[in-house]
Amino acid sequence: MKMELDVQVAKMGGVQQPLPTLDSPDDFLHELSYLSDAALLKATVESLHTGRLTPLIKEELRCRIQSRRLSEGKDELRVQFESPTRSEPRPEEIEKLNRRREQNRRAAQKFRRKKKERGKHLTEESQRLECDNNSLRSEISKLNKERDELLQILSEHVQLCHSHQNDSTPPPP
Repeated sequence: MKMELDVQVAKMGGVQQPLPTLDSPDDFLHELSYLSDAALLKATVESLHTGRLTPLIKEELRCRIQSRRLSEGKDELRVQFESPTRSEPRPEEIEKLNRRREQNRRAAQKFRRKKKERGKHLTEESQRLECDNNSLRSEISKLNKERDELLQILSEHVQLCHSHQNDSTPPPP
């Protein structure tokens, strides 16, 4: 596999050097070993392994900033990123943390208790409403039955009244 780089000239320490045409990735890694800047070499290797250009771009920006600072007569900027060390919390921080945990624990217990009470209240309310509903249904049934009886009585009465009117005799007082 033939790899050719688009950039024909690389700046290295202020000296321009033409980049060779490389026939394989191994040739490329071999050429990298000639880099004098260890940080640039590390960023290049990291970019090759991860497949991302971010480390290489960051290093290039760092080099540009350094060269600009040096051309302006400023001192070289040395930046080192150290991962923050985790220190032991002070006693008052531990006390505060324990208070917050205890407060949170009490709040969680209170929330669970209220939730349980609310569920119990809703269950009781549901049962009461079901009883009310059943009693109302039975009352409706009873009233419907009474209505049907009254309609039956009325129907019989109307038949009797019509039959008396047809006889032309007045009904008895």
